[in-house]
Amino acid sequence: MSGEAMVEYAEKFFRLVESGDIEAVSRLYHDDVTVWHNYDDVDQTKEENLAALGSLSSRYDKFGYAQPRHVALEDGFLRQHVIEVERNGTSASIPAILRVYVEDGRIRRIEEYFDRSKLEVVIAA
Repeated sequence: MSGEAMVEYAEKFFRLVESGDIEAVSRLYHDDVTVWHNYDDVDQTKEENLAALGSLSSRYDKFGYAQPRHVALEDGFLRQHVIEVERNGTSASIPAILRVYVEDGRIRRIEEYFDRSKLEVVIAA
């Protein structure tokens, strides 16, 4: 995939996540995709990650991404953004970076890094 195509792919993926189209997100994943987060050091399965993404709208009053930046890589992309969440009148802006590995046009692995303590403030609200 060219660099430009990879950036378009990345933008599409995050639009689908943000809009809650979990069925379409699922089609962009390999069946054995793994999603790792720095805050728990656990690899989520496809099913676990899709369930987490699918519950965003019920967990937060507002959820979205701001200030997205993409860097195409030979085997995927880097994505930086700010997670914008609100719940019960409490909000947070959480900088995050993801390393996404793409193989044969589908996501093989995601490694996500962000400060979970900023999210905990909103979760506790």
